[in-house]
Amino acid sequence: MNEKKQMSAWVLQVLACGGAFFGAFTAQAADFSVGRVDVEFAESGWKELPLPDESLAYGGEKTGAMEVQSKLYVRGDPGNEDQVLVLVSANSRGLGGGRGGYMSYSTNCKSDAQNYREGNEGFTASFSQCLTVTPLYTRESVFKALAPQVLALPTSGLVSARHPIYTVWSRHSISTGSFLDVRVFLVSPIGADKAAATDALPNGVLPEHVAWGRQLKDAVKSSVYSLSGRLAVPPIRTVPLKSPPASGVASSGG
Repeated sequence: MNEKKQMSAWVLQVLACGGAFFGAFTAQAADFSVGRVDVEFAESGWKELPLPDESLAYGGEKTGAMEVQSKLYVRGDPGNEDQVLVLVSANSRGLGGGRGGYMSYSTNCKSDAQNYREGNEGFTASFSQCLTVTPLYTRESVFKALAPQVLALPTSGLVSARHPIYTVWSRHSISTGSFLDVRVFLVSPIGADKAAATDALPNGVLPEHVAWGRQLKDAVKSSVYSLSGRLAVPPIRTVPLKSPPASGVASSGG
């Protein structure tokens, strides 16, 4: 009888440990999904706003379109300086439904007088990668250029057009047609290590944003090449503005 009680206690202990392990695994599972990509944020409090699915035309050796899904993630209250918007777009199916397609790219990811960029360059390349970091721009001009879907969202009560914003944008595409496009819009700057950003930067582009953007670029690339599609968004920790954004910020999203 004692042996049976000991065995039962052992079984319960094993099940309890297994349950704890499963709970931890569940807690670390992806918070959201976009197309083939599981999106994980380091912070809590994100809200998801689905956007209409679309078809994206592609070139290469065949003509056709790719099925694309986009979602907007919002953290913070509208109108507050700590609000962050993250627009994620990814293919939900490959070229021709994943059969026999091939994409090539003509890439030219170069900085200009207003915006910082780094990525690959070339003609008929097998992949395309570009990180873009902008200074403050008026919010409406940025959304017109980079996120027109968002302009219709102020009526949702979750997005405000009150402040100008910074943008950090990373995209990676490969020959199968798989791609991931992540556009981050911030009112307050991200606090990050400046050490990685040693380049001469355009006026108003923050070295902290370049350093953080390189982390995002690596995460986007890893997601595209992984079978799971997991995207671990680097922690987004904003710092309070030292002074209100100037009213004379640039009017174009570049």
